[in-house]
Amino acid sequence: MKQKLLRPIATVLVLALLASPALAWEKSGEYSEGMVLVTEGDKWGYANSSGTLAISPRFDEAEPFDLGAALVKENGKYGLLRQDGAWLLEPLYGSLTSLGSGIYIGEQNGAWKLLSTVPIPDGQGGSTNQFFEDASSITVETVDGVRTLVFRRGAPPAEGEEDNADRLAVSGLSKLLKERQVPGWAFPLKTGRTALFSDVSGKDWFDLWVDLSYNLGLMEGPGDGKFWPYRTLTVGEALKLAAVLDSRQKSQTFQSGGSPWYQNAVDYCVKNGIITSSTFDDYARPITRAEMALVFAATAPLKDALDLNDARRVQSSIPDVAAGDFAASSIFALYSKGIVSGSDKQLTFRPDAVITRSEVAAIVARLARPEQRLSLWPTSISYYRSAASER
Repeated sequence: MKQKLLRPIATVLVLALLASPALAWEKSGEYSEGMVLVTEGDKWGYANSSGTLAISPRFDEAEPFDLGAALVKENGKYGLLRQDGAWLLEPLYGSLTSLGSGIYIGEQNGAWKLLSTVPIPDGQGGSTNQFFEDASSITVETVDGVRTLVFRRGAPPAEGEEDNADRLAVSGLSKLLKERQVPGWAFPLKTGRTALFSDVSGKDWFDLWVDLSYNLGLMEGPGDGKFWPYRTLTVGEALKLAAVLDSRQKSQTFQSGGSPWYQNAVDYCVKNGIITSSTFDDYARPITRAEMALVFAATAPLKDALDLNDARRVQSSIPDVAAGDFAASSIFALYSKGIVSGSDKQLTFRPDAVITRSEVAAIVARLARPEQRLSLWPTSISYYRSAASER
């Protein structure tokens, strides 16, 4: 009897080995924001938290993802990648140095540039990723005790000559973003502000969104060293988030608190037309996904956002939301502007379901940071060009 059993088992094992050859690439290091570096020969790429190769190994150098971006070197030039393989900054630069707030110093063919990961309106209906004309050098220097960017158009002055370099305090970059009306200017990323929660690991799909929402000062934990990613969001918590998002975009003052704790948020949202006084009768219960859409779609960051996905196609594609349904126009707006993509490949929204803190972290991060918004279809208008589409 044993011989009869061993033979088919051995055959199955052989067939399994033939059908599943060993992976050519190997993981390197720890997971960060749901992604891990992998190597294949002398090339680098990324795998996702399920262990699937997400970005093929083709880079000469690569760094772990941090706040949704990774510095890579391809064909001798540096660029900045998003987790879906889209370029935030294409690989055109001999060097890239982060200054925070999504701003980088880049060198291209001997010219130095101050670059933004979010396209900058050019005032003529188009956009650019460069703040100023090319400089012969951009350095970070300490001037009168202040960390300062120094822009030169020619050689450094000789001893005794006047220095005509332009200067900008690094702390003034947020003001520069506002002056140029760069989308997301009200929510600058902060260098060195990272989340450390005991219930969020680098392998979790939501690690990126927790990192971003925490870095931007939008979400924190309850104070016990945890984020509680699977806990549902209440109506009061949603209104507080809406008030913070709206007030920062409008440069208005909002102070959370009151009695009960969500009262100031309710008052702000009513005053600014986000809800009416009769929209909700219970602020302590979990909010539904449709109600969440109703609230967030009425905030300034969503209203000011560009459409990335065709609105008519969105309306005809979501299987469980139809025109005329409760909050339908708000739900469609979240899809059209790249804030949500649904819970599956069919773009299912689940309007009556409750929503978790980790899911909300992804939504508010995309509301705040335009470079993380989603194009649902390859033909969609997009800020960014897919690295995969170039090959």
